[in-house]
Amino acid sequence: MTAPLAGTAGSHPASLGKIARSGSANLVGAAGGAILTLLLTWVVTRSTEADVAGSLFALTSVFLIVAAIAELGSDVSLSKFLPHFLVEDRLADARSTVRIAAGVSFCGGALVSLVLILLRGQVADAIVGTNGGGSSAVVVLSICIPLTAVMNTMLSATRGLTTIRPTVLVDKIGRAAMQVGCILVAVAAGADLGGLTLAWALPYAIGTVVAICWYLAIERRLVAQRGLGRPGSAKKALWREYAVYTWPRVISRISQSILQRADIVLVAALRSPAEAAVYTVATRLFVIGQLGTQAIQQVAAPHTSALLASGDQQATKRVFQTVTAWTMSLTWPFFLVCLTLAPFLLHAFGGSAYRTGEDVVVVLAVAALLAAAGGPVDLILLMAGRSGLSLVNALVALGVNLSLNLLLIPRIGMVGAAIAWAAAVVVRNVLGMIQVSANLHWLPFSRLSVYVGGLALLFFGVPAQFLELVADPSDGLLVAVLAVGAAGYLAALWKLRDQLALTAFTAMLRRRRDPDLAGVLPALEKKT
Repeated sequence: MTAPLAGTAGSHPASLGKIARSGSANLVGAAGGAILTLLLTWVVTRSTEADVAGSLFALTSVFLIVAAIAELGSDVSLSKFLPHFLVEDRLADARSTVRIAAGVSFCGGALVSLVLILLRGQVADAIVGTNGGGSSAVVVLSICIPLTAVMNTMLSATRGLTTIRPTVLVDKIGRAAMQVGCILVAVAAGADLGGLTLAWALPYAIGTVVAICWYLAIERRLVAQRGLGRPGSAKKALWREYAVYTWPRVISRISQSILQRADIVLVAALRSPAEAAVYTVATRLFVIGQLGTQAIQQVAAPHTSALLASGDQQATKRVFQTVTAWTMSLTWPFFLVCLTLAPFLLHAFGGSAYRTGEDVVVVLAVAALLAAAGGPVDLILLMAGRSGLSLVNALVALGVNLSLNLLLIPRIGMVGAAIAWAAAVVVRNVLGMIQVSANLHWLPFSRLSVYVGGLALLFFGVPAQFLELVADPSDGLLVAVLAVGAAGYLAALWKLRDQLALTAFTAMLRRRRDPDLAGVLPALEKKT
């Protein structure tokens, strides 16, 4: 039996239908970004030596770590504060908060940039060794760090105002497409490591300008439509409110960024840039599989914050469980396919030498399946104001990751890095699940997630694994079996669309700006 979305009808900003519509747009962007990311990886690995490719991947990983740190928690902070301010008619405070966040991000990025430029020789030697162009590459990336931090902050602000289009067009599609184009030009021109790095970084500078202009246009439109609302708070009080919430998120963000990218740097430093290149290609499959999760959660975060601000616990729990099922419906098929086709996929995107990354793909795919089933627990903690708990989880996960990396990489290489990453992901999700259950009395599991998980295993896991047990199938046969499974999976989802709440996604096909009800959700299961 199904029940309408209580508390989400009409103009309520947390309508699941709005999450579905915005999530659908973000998923399209994520899919486009995934294709472009794979294309970029393919161009680099096919057009350069493994040492050069590994050095580029290691340097850009450091850049992404530092740029994310330089945001100083603005991504989640703006997703929490801006929806609250809109619900409370505090547009003046929303504007001030965005400017605080952008200023802090730029200053943090500029400080880190200056340090890296001064230490460029030592940084280059530590990451890429004697490969030519390392110092110039560090300088190029350092200059772009504050710009990238501001770009990400402004895009976070547009998402906080429940507008996903800038993120899709500027970052997921525009920036990624420009990177592919610039790298192709650099390769054709015979650029060294420094030139390739410049080609990779330039789109971030362009994206920064576009993101700032787009945010200002959205802000002006909101002011024209709604006015500034209630009088703005004192700047000191607003800054204190922002800082108290954000500082744990800053440390958590640092931990998360190191967790996501440090393994590539450590493999390059403790083993070789060539092995880091293979590891990077293998982990790209994991990162691409996570794009669907990120797309849904980026949209769900501000709506969840608004629901919690309105005090609608039942609707928030229902959204939590439904987002978990939607995430599983996207990620489980992808990672089950990766388990079956790991050697084929690695060969396709890197060449025969990259097949050695098969074990990395398997380890990370299993961890990703478990993480998806655990739901967006960290998002719930953050939107519920439990950033301290999120920080604890991030630090514990980082400790597990770095300890296992230092212990395992020298002994078993990139497989050790994969084990360390997988262990950290599972630990953080289990801790978050325990905390959400203890504080809010919610679990991500529901009939929805059982349905989706069962269908994914039935159509993507069982047939291919059975075939490999009883025979030695070719890659072509496995692809054909999985294609048939995909058709069956989609048909099953369509058949069970009401039970799985997938009817909410049909709202994106409607032309109405604010439909009264975009979909239905299953009634909450009673505790036994």
